[in-house]
Amino acid sequence: MKLYKKLLFGLAGIFALYACNDDDLAKGNPQMNPRTEFGSAMYGDSLSFTVSVSDSDVPLSTLKAQLYFTEDLVSETVIRTQTDGEYSGKIFIPYYPDIADGTAVLKLVLQNINFTVTEKEYDLNVSRPDFSYLTLVTEEGEEYRMDRIEKYQYAVTDKFELKQKAYIRTSPTSEHGNELVFGLENGKIVEGITDYITFSGVTSTYTISFNTLSYEASPFAKYMLNGVEMERVDDDNYQMDLSLSPGDELEFEGFVGFDSWWLDVDFFEKVNETTLKFLPLKGDYRITANLKHEYILVDRMNGDNFATLQADGSGAIWIIGEGIGKPSASTNAVGWTTEKGLCMAEVSEGIYQTTVVGGQSIHATSINFKFFDQKGWGDEFGHTRLTTPNTNIVIGNKTDDEKGNDIDSGNIVLAEDESFDLGGIYVIQVDVTNGINSAVLTVTKTGEVELPALEAYFDGDKMEAVDADNYKIEKEFTQGQVISVEGNTDFDSWWIDPDFFTKGSDGKLTFLPLDGTYRVTANTVWNYFRVEAMDGDELATLQSDGTGAIWIIGDEEIGKPSMDNAIDWGPERGLCMAQHSPKKYQITLVPGENIMAHSINFKFYYQKGWGNNQEFTGSDLTTDSDIVFIGLGDHINGRGDGNLGIIEEKTLTSYKPYVFTLDVSNGIHNAVLTVTEK
Repeated sequence: MKLYKKLLFGLAGIFALYACNDDDLAKGNPQMNPRTEFGSAMYGDSLSFTVSVSDSDVPLSTLKAQLYFTEDLVSETVIRTQTDGEYSGKIFIPYYPDIADGTAVLKLVLQNINFTVTEKEYDLNVSRPDFSYLTLVTEEGEEYRMDRIEKYQYAVTDKFELKQKAYIRTSPTSEHGNELVFGLENGKIVEGITDYITFSGVTSTYTISFNTLSYEASPFAKYMLNGVEMERVDDDNYQMDLSLSPGDELEFEGFVGFDSWWLDVDFFEKVNETTLKFLPLKGDYRITANLKHEYILVDRMNGDNFATLQADGSGAIWIIGEGIGKPSASTNAVGWTTEKGLCMAEVSEGIYQTTVVGGQSIHATSINFKFFDQKGWGDEFGHTRLTTPNTNIVIGNKTDDEKGNDIDSGNIVLAEDESFDLGGIYVIQVDVTNGINSAVLTVTKTGEVELPALEAYFDGDKMEAVDADNYKIEKEFTQGQVISVEGNTDFDSWWIDPDFFTKGSDGKLTFLPLDGTYRVTANTVWNYFRVEAMDGDELATLQSDGTGAIWIIGDEEIGKPSMDNAIDWGPERGLCMAQHSPKKYQITLVPGENIMAHSINFKFYYQKGWGNNQEFTGSDLTTDSDIVFIGLGDHINGRGDGNLGIIEEKTLTSYKPYVFTLDVSNGIHNAVLTVTEK
């Protein structure tokens, strides 16, 4: 009890002491005297100010300049005021759409360390600047003057791309003015960013306009389906969900050259230049117009979700895997990217099909895909659910417990020594009429089409057609060898891989890597020569002594000749590094062209494909780069083990070549990565 009373008296004394100190605490008297006259400003200006401040009793803390539109705080500048004196700063006058000239409130707030505050308010007349002209800056770096047509309205007429990507830039209107930029964010034009706006014309010469008050711009093509505007997904895709029945007609408007778009014969029959007739069974479908590849994609839907295969055989079956893609397996391959899964057309109850062309929408010599119950991972057709009478294809039956034919269960590959005829039309059908666990796969050739042919001679030898887009040659080359290229296309305009070739003024190529056997593939879609090291008849792999080849596999932000041809973790698109000197392998990448400047995610492999511990991990690899780091695992530094990343707050210089060199001369488990800006 005595201890309790002592504690109470002690606490009371402490509280009394603090109460006494609080009463004695000086609140101070912050004083300020603005040295700037505040009268008017323009939206987009940075308004300068100078204020003399003092407090004779208590040290000062902060001086704030706050700008209010009506009652909304829209801009603020905070200055630390450690001593009495004059302080200068700037406050930005925001530039918003659809706000006319008016009066804003500028508030100056001076505070000392005891939170005593003095405030002063000023009415500030704000008005919209009337620019004499704007500048249109295109993705290609070209600049066009947009003349003032009337107040706030600007336009330029010139020859542009049918889909011209550009942002808009102003010039300062006063000594306090800022250069403003307008770009696209979440489908809307906003001030302050340079993300490209995609303008759309219908002829090569057209007018691009912009209103600096409303932010209205033109032209933007309106893509219509049956008289209703389609929903924009991104610059390349516009979609609409519909309930459709066999024979329904779909009229497409606003699409340039629609009559020459690729036609998916599983879903459509052509009626006229703008109208297609729908073929599959009745159901809900998502129709997507893809402007990049110029085709209509069809997905079966169940409400707002992609349809799945039901126990009674209705719904949808999806194809995911390698060697297949519409309209072309070269330019729009599915791969193991589930979001790109192909929906098969249900042509009669329980029978699903997709039609492909050898060397065009299906690779002629190599496939590896399977059938799924959904557009994504989950239920799939393993070998216990699927059989085939075909002898030219094989259904994998390898499981975790048994090796089987050494092909993963349900994966579809070509039988040994089999291939699809170039230009051959093949109908792939999955029949589930006897139950979804007793499916039958058939692949039937129904005709042929003539594929466009490249006739090319590389170093004097004729290149062999792999498919409609790729032609190859395999032979020995020596370092420094001069190579002539001839054929029925303009090779002078092709992209030249700087890791493998230099190009002379005579158009001839000089081979850069070490002597060896290489496969050179001419790709007529991306217009470049892909070079891969060989070991006999097979692609080379990295050997324990550091010889052979090293391959790069990564995400959608790396590819050659550009990111449009990204690897996207598709091992069949892995890039071979060039070996310029023994056991030193390199790849040249240009941020903004074939790699991102601020984010990378790829790694090095012993082979062109996945392997069992056949890749460079964080323990195998070191680097002294001050920009690039090597992943040690997602839970350690945010990148997979051995994956490369960009150090936080660092960035590669856009459009400057970087050479990534992997040196394994001290052993493949003591590799050193250097990253050099050229």
